[in-house]
Amino acid sequence: MKLIIKILFFSSLITTPLQAQSILKGIVKSETGTAVPYASIQLLQPDSTFVQGTATDSTGNYKMTVRKGEYLMSVSSIGYLTKTIPVISNGENDRTLPVITLQTNNIMLNNVEIKGSSFIRKDDRILIIPDKQQLKHSHTGYDLLYNLMIPGMDVDRRKGTVSAMGGNATLYIDGREADYREIKNLRPKDIERIEYMDMPTGEYAGDKTSVNFITKKRINGGYVSADADQTIGYLKGDYNLGVKLYSGNTSYTLFGGHSMQEYENEGSVNTETYYFPEHSIVKQGNTDLDRKKNNRQYAQLNILNQTNKRKLMAKMALVHSEEPGSEQESSLTYSELYPSSSSHSRMEQRSLKPSLNLYGEFRFNKNQKLQCTLNGDYTDNSYDRSYLENKFISHSNVQEEMYTLSPSVKYYAKFKHGNSLTAQVRHIHRISSTTYKGDSPSWQHLWSGETLLFLNYNHKLSKKLTLDAQAGMSSLQYRLHGQDKISRISPRGSVALMYSISKKQFLGGGMAVGNAYPEINTINTAEQTVDMLHVKRGNPYLPKISMYSASANYSVQFGRFNLFGIFMYDTEINTTLPAFFIEGDKVVETFRGDGDYHSFRGGLDLSYKVTDALRLKISGRWQRGLITGTEKEHENSVYGKLDINYFWKDFALNIYGQMKSKELSMSGIYSEQDGCYGLSLSWNHGNWSLEGGTNNPFIDSSKTRNYLTSEVYSFDRYQYYRYNQQSGYVKVAYTFEFGKKTSRDRNDVDYNINSAILKVE
Repeated sequence: MKLIIKILFFSSLITTPLQAQSILKGIVKSETGTAVPYASIQLLQPDSTFVQGTATDSTGNYKMTVRKGEYLMSVSSIGYLTKTIPVISNGENDRTLPVITLQTNNIMLNNVEIKGSSFIRKDDRILIIPDKQQLKHSHTGYDLLYNLMIPGMDVDRRKGTVSAMGGNATLYIDGREADYREIKNLRPKDIERIEYMDMPTGEYAGDKTSVNFITKKRINGGYVSADADQTIGYLKGDYNLGVKLYSGNTSYTLFGGHSMQEYENEGSVNTETYYFPEHSIVKQGNTDLDRKKNNRQYAQLNILNQTNKRKLMAKMALVHSEEPGSEQESSLTYSELYPSSSSHSRMEQRSLKPSLNLYGEFRFNKNQKLQCTLNGDYTDNSYDRSYLENKFISHSNVQEEMYTLSPSVKYYAKFKHGNSLTAQVRHIHRISSTTYKGDSPSWQHLWSGETLLFLNYNHKLSKKLTLDAQAGMSSLQYRLHGQDKISRISPRGSVALMYSISKKQFLGGGMAVGNAYPEINTINTAEQTVDMLHVKRGNPYLPKISMYSASANYSVQFGRFNLFGIFMYDTEINTTLPAFFIEGDKVVETFRGDGDYHSFRGGLDLSYKVTDALRLKISGRWQRGLITGTEKEHENSVYGKLDINYFWKDFALNIYGQMKSKELSMSGIYSEQDGCYGLSLSWNHGNWSLEGGTNNPFIDSSKTRNYLTSEVYSFDRYQYYRYNQQSGYVKVAYTFEFGKKTSRDRNDVDYNINSAILKVE
């Protein structure tokens, strides 16, 4: 009997606390009514003793299990004032608290120091909160990404490129896809936080990696901004001007800019071998003159209207680019048949591209949204090339008109326990009409239409394990004038598992199957003369490319260190490769699809916050490229990179370096690039930003080597590009704000010029 009493007594001690618990839940919003994701929530005793903590999810919702008692709940988020409210848990009934509204902090991080880690793993993404130093010493979105030193991500802040081991990163601003100018014109002080998806899922499924800039929302006021980037050592400049005005829920933004460059490369040495049936000819070319000249102008108008329920945007842009006369002169020697001579080539290109982009985002409730996009553009391209060698004269003039229309619809829904469903359909329609005049006149008319359909489901199997599965298909139809219509339907899919070992350790892996199609400038019957021994020709019979990939990655954070490791395998079956054959007294270069490309890559990145002022990042890369099929090629490469940032008051010093790298590309061409290094010093104060830097200050012979071998033709080319030699630059930027503080708009002009022209170079 005594034993039974003891068991009942201890059972009551165990079960009573469990019964005296209930769930407190609710949502955190800003003054404008939008949800505040990833806000910090702390439950405190009345004497401010910490009890437990959590954070809101991506929709601003939170939930915690609390014992019976009276507490204080403290809610905070970067860019907002901390709010503390009293709460009571009766330990019996679950309770939904009233909406917690956070007020905007007008200081906006200028005097806020983030203590502890600014990298926070949240399910399928890393939440990054920039600290005071990183924000102060950045002027563009690319500057900020570089200063964050995210392991596994490579950022070239001057060129405006962001990539990872899997390929180029897709960049977003508030969930809307953005491009180069948009990120360049994004002011860091308007950025609240950054979401980095190293294994994109849900609404970002299909990307290699994703970066989403979450910005602060402001109303009223406006700004005028100007910036200039001038290179020293050769002529190159980039100049931009922007104006933005607000009127209620609508904003108007006008951007314009001009960029240009003109330089002479330091020369090149090119050895070509032609393997004819009866003899071989070796041609040695030494470049005496290699002059490049180009310029570009753009203008864009953005109109944005948004409320808590929907966002509507229209963007109209006009881009003009021109290469008015690039010239090359070379001294040539032949092993036989032809005497020593000289050659002269001249190339001109012009493009004019007006475009229209319409975007709509509609939120049905906090867990469902619909995104609709319609992109359309028209491109007028011209290409002119002449080549002269002794009495041999070649000339080609090409005029092209291209139309592109691309509608898309994406639906996203989030369910209980963090599960989500994403459905997307997209269509891309292109029409190209091209007239070739000169050596080989022809008319090429190509239309193509591709429809992509995806369904993605993300499911939390447990608190630590998440499954992401995607199924889809692509349907392609295209027809070249004079050829049969091609129709292809191909499946696409992927599966990934993500395991959270702990709050600071993450392990992920996945596999994917997909397809791709040859580039539109390869699918034709056009012919271009390269020189008196070499012609280039399209191939309208290229097959579909099948793609398979597998990857695994691991990330861990310990103290001031962040470590990221990844291994990837990618293969393309029937990839597009160069092909060569003999036709009379010439070598014909065309394209083939009977080879497979395999890529093995590994990477290890370590970022270290030595002190608040000193940060560094060390990256190591290994890659092996392999081509199988009728011709076999392979290449191994190991190289490393180092980036160092030092901040002092209004000044920032950056030092970078990269070792020599080698690669066998998917086009079958080997490339080697000498290492590089450089430094920059910047000053940021108020609305002013000044920066000066140098690239390879003590190197004047940095070379790039490209070479290719085949049974019919081979080349080995050493090039000394001017932009890889010693040079410097100066950047100046200023923004004048009027009225109430506003967020700087994003200039997202699409500079990519679409073209189906078969070009010699």
